[in-house]
Amino acid sequence: MSRISKKTSGVDIVIYALLALTAILFIYPFLYIISASFSDPAQVIANPMLIIPVGFTLGAYKLLLSTGTIWLGYYNSILYTVGGTALNVTVTLLAAYALSRQELTGRRVIMFFIVITLFFNGGMIPTYLIVKSLGLLDTRLALIVTGAVTTWNLLITKTFFEMNIPQELRDAAEVDGASELTFFRKVALPLSKPIIAVIALFYGSGHWNAYFNALIYLRQRDLFPLQVYLREILILDQNTEMMGDVSDGRVLVALTLKFAVMVAAIAPLLLVFPFVQRFFVKGVLIGALKE
Repeated sequence: MSRISKKTSGVDIVIYALLALTAILFIYPFLYIISASFSDPAQVIANPMLIIPVGFTLGAYKLLLSTGTIWLGYYNSILYTVGGTALNVTVTLLAAYALSRQELTGRRVIMFFIVITLFFNGGMIPTYLIVKSLGLLDTRLALIVTGAVTTWNLLITKTFFEMNIPQELRDAAEVDGASELTFFRKVALPLSKPIIAVIALFYGSGHWNAYFNALIYLRQRDLFPLQVYLREILILDQNTEMMGDVSDGRVLVALTLKFAVMVAAIAPLLLVFPFVQRFFVKGVLIGALKE
């Protein structure tokens, strides 16, 4: 038994070491970006392996926040993320619940066509033509309504309902006189908090990080989300770095400004994730497995 425990402990040490190394590989880029954004630009060049800020300064953030378009971008992104996620979660829950019911007529045929979209889709041009025909071009709804449901999120939510909402519970509610809508609202939804948190995080992060649809469907700058403005700043700063000398003050400011832009983009997601973390793992595991 002692030999087995020694072998097991040795294997455990190797596993923990690999996990620690993997964690460092993932965490270090975040530490570097955050530290560089608060550091003196000259020190960033002199210390390419930053872990803590050197020559602490808020200059990059002052310059970033002094740009009025950043606040407009935050407002638009929050609007698109909240509105889009609310629509996504609502449609996904309703569709997944209906598809989880065995008595749904044509259930297998519907699922067949839904699963096909995992491998094939209509493409960018047909989608653009549909958005245009609906009169949604250059409107906020173009970023909120398009992609109202994601096939993967629909499938894991459907599986969650099948595993956690037994037919016996539905039969008991029916005997008590509960309608389908009443059962969904008062029984199914309260039991579905883990999967709701998971798909809300997936949809929310997708909306927050999206910029390509805005470039396609929007022309008015006052409708652009934050990511489009940050993309423009990064491109402008990259051009400044290419055209200037390292000793040039503009190049040094551009160097730390791009790190401040990255922090501004990821900070909201990092602030939200701890609040849904306790549901996240449970929801993913339950929703991704089927008995």
